[in-house]
Amino acid sequence: MSNIKTSFIAVIAFGLGYVVSEYRDSAIAKPESEPEFRFNHDAFIPPAHTQEKLEVVEVEDMNREQLSPAITDIKVSDVFSWSQVNQLIASARYAEAIQLLETRMAIPDDAARVWLLLASIHKKQGYAMAAVDAWFRYLKLEVDDQKIEQALKELQSYLLQLKASPALFNEDYAWLMAQFDALLKYRANDGEVHLAMAAVLMQLKDEYQAQYHALMAVNDPLVRKRAETILAKLNGENTPAELVIPLIRFGNQYLVSTTVEGYPARLLLDTGASLSGLSTSYTAKYPGLLKATKPIRLNTASGVRDSILFTVTHIGIGNLGFNQHILAQLPMDNSTEFDGLLGLDILSRFDFVIDQNAAALKLKPRKQ
Repeated sequence: MSNIKTSFIAVIAFGLGYVVSEYRDSAIAKPESEPEFRFNHDAFIPPAHTQEKLEVVEVEDMNREQLSPAITDIKVSDVFSWSQVNQLIASARYAEAIQLLETRMAIPDDAARVWLLLASIHKKQGYAMAAVDAWFRYLKLEVDDQKIEQALKELQSYLLQLKASPALFNEDYAWLMAQFDALLKYRANDGEVHLAMAAVLMQLKDEYQAQYHALMAVNDPLVRKRAETILAKLNGENTPAELVIPLIRFGNQYLVSTTVEGYPARLLLDTGASLSGLSTSYTAKYPGLLKATKPIRLNTASGVRDSILFTVTHIGIGNLGFNQHILAQLPMDNSTEFDGLLGLDILSRFDFVIDQNAAALKLKPRKQ
């Protein structure tokens, strides 16, 4: 009986082994019938001999030129650093630098620096209007006085370069003059800017405004000679071939009889004065003279004084007349012998000689 049981068990074991073998072979032949298998990436630890193949390669440690196209397409805005911006600018990759800067534009602590860098980029690109706009945006945001002054110097220099190259701003002189005006709000007595504006206005045949800016410039010792050259061109072509104007002796000096809008005035002949003007006591007697006033800072013997410029419709000196001329209001309240000064803004338009023996002022049209 035991032999029969042993044989029966052997048959069953063989049958089970056959079934398992057939199932295994069937599963290998038909992979689509495999049950779903989910891989737990977090729990997976690769064998030691394969770990080096699975190490993450840091993109920053590799040369971009060695990377595949798929990797080099990474957006520069994904990571920000000021050094990266500077490197992009140095490599003339301006579009990428701008893209990176735009991500910081809305951050208050970064906005000023962003606009200053944009000004530099647009300047390098040759986009003059965009560069100047960025500079002024920077000036509105910057709080460091030294940085503001440095930016103003750079902006002034750039605008003067543009003036010399009209093609850079499409010869839009109205735009250029607006930028000069905006700059003067920060540096009201910038002689170079006033001189540049006077030259442009002369070119545009606006002699009245040219005169104003030339007068502002002539008050700056650094540009005075050049400003006097511009003033010499104003009304110079309408003067007689030679004119002799009698003078009134006043100690070692001379007075000139003039009329200002029909009112008599005696002006002290002062070849050291940049501007002609009337004393505050004289303008107090004729307040109607103070028209179209503009502020000015005068360099006087007693120091710097704030004053105004104003426009008179006519000044008569002998047979010579000047229309729509700008004068300064002079702090000379203690003067009773004369009403103002006749300075180089008028005299420098001529070749002039003071004949002391004859007490006469001799004028000839200035040679251009």
